[in-house]
Amino acid sequence: MKTSAKATIQTVKTTKVPADNAEGVRMLAFKPLKPLATKVLGALKAVNAPVTLLKDAETINKKIQGKSAATGTATAEGEAAAKTISTSQQSYDMRIDHFKNLVELVKTEPKYIPNETPIKVVTLTTYITQLETANASVTATYTPYSNAMIARNKSLYTPITGLVDTAKDVKNYIKSLYGSTSPEYKQISGIKFTFIK
Repeated sequence: MKTSAKATIQTVKTTKVPADNAEGVRMLAFKPLKPLATKVLGALKAVNAPVTLLKDAETINKKIQGKSAATGTATAEGEAAAKTISTSQQSYDMRIDHFKNLVELVKTEPKYIPNETPIKVVTLTTYITQLETANASVTATYTPYSNAMIARNKSLYTPITGLVDTAKDVKNYIKSLYGSTSPEYKQISGIKFTFIK
């Protein structure tokens, strides 16, 4: 049981590193998203795009910024639905979709031909691919990590057959066999096995 439990703990450690690295890469990839969307909106306004197109772009930008379309107030990522009906849609997948919608929108405006490379359509399209790749990497690396944590928890904490319960049973057995004041029981009585939530 000890060997098996140690193996599951080691698997958690080895799968956590790539999952953490992928999360870090994704955070860096998404960092420029909000200011970039605002720049794209500004460039659309600068070319006097049609009012309806600008309105649509502003609505999409609010979603990217994490603001309520109705009130324009910022909403926290992952805010509980019970508090308000959130329109921010700030999951990574949703932010990619919103940005894609914004890029598709600017493609329809013939006057949108900016000189600045970061807001050119080709650059924006490349950025979408970067976001999708970073997001997919998190999913691909988190699944093995999550499965490793499940296996570890089963090995350690399954009632009756898990390592923690078995260790407690062994301690009770030694206590009953040798007595609570025996040197044999004293050798193991201080070793703690606890459930970690």
